[in-house]
Amino acid sequence: MGQRKTTILDVAAAAQVSVATVDRVLNGRGGVRQERARRVLEWARKLKIDRALDNLPMRWLRIAILVQNPSNPYHGALKTAFQHAQRAYEAQRVMCLLHYFDSLEPAAVARAIHRASEKADGLVILSYDHPRISAALKATSKRIPIVTVASDLPASGRIAYVGSDNRVAGRVAGELMGRFLGSRGGEILVVSGMHDFIGHEERESGFRGVLRRRFPACEVVATVESQEQQERTERLTRDALKRFPNLRGIYNISVGSRGIASALKALGKGGDVVLISHELTDVHRELLTDGLMDAVLDQNPQVEALRAVQLLLHYNRRVPDAEVPLETPVTIYLRENLPQS
Repeated sequence: MGQRKTTILDVAAAAQVSVATVDRVLNGRGGVRQERARRVLEWARKLKIDRALDNLPMRWLRIAILVQNPSNPYHGALKTAFQHAQRAYEAQRVMCLLHYFDSLEPAAVARAIHRASEKADGLVILSYDHPRISAALKATSKRIPIVTVASDLPASGRIAYVGSDNRVAGRVAGELMGRFLGSRGGEILVVSGMHDFIGHEERESGFRGVLRRRFPACEVVATVESQEQQERTERLTRDALKRFPNLRGIYNISVGSRGIASALKALGKGGDVVLISHELTDVHRELLTDGLMDAVLDQNPQVEALRAVQLLLHYNRRVPDAEVPLETPVTIYLRENLPQS
């Protein structure tokens, strides 16, 4: 009688894991910790299971994703997008490990970079610009590849930036604002998140440039900085509306649109002031539907996450070389063309 073939039951017993775990490892479905996956492969080889084990990557590719807390709607969308990207590339044995900043102070961000990248094979980051942050990233880039998303950090040593052209996005916002306000023009408030975000600075620059050249009747009377805080955004908007009672437009570069809408409604201006912002979040869908927001410019975090992971897979030779489009197009959403959620 011939020798019985080794089965996944045998491997599971030897490696002291479940059959489902062995199945996920041998079929490249992901979702298994690196140490456990290595043990499964070791026992599969020892027991000579009838599988082409040498065709399986020996090691999981660990990609650290470092962003703000997902309570920020855009960062919440990025979290979901990277979870989808991991599932899309399970066959390449990639793990997207999400990390969040404890604080936005430069020293805290630098510590978070070190902590997230310590055991990673690649880093994807969305951060503002600061010499201490760039220095931490530059040192990290000597060990592992870095990809920046949504807002670039050119001095970071990154291999690529994935996202929209923020200057172009700002110009589109300016074009929309100018057309919505018409020949009468009027006073406009710009709400920035943090001036040190290069993407925010580029959006405002593009916005102001278009208004200056094409819509001279429109005047940006103030720029306020929300520090990426929802409550602060509402307070700053209330203060601005009191200082500029004839305000006709608000360009919100970052978070806090619900607070802006609340301030407008509290002062009886809901729907009277043109409001334009970025990212098609649930809040923005609601505000567009209710007529409290006029337009949203979206850069599609799902596409950004997929392209960032794909770049790091190319870098580590997990997928064939291919040209990966780095710039994500800006899509304009109004109330009448909202896609189904």
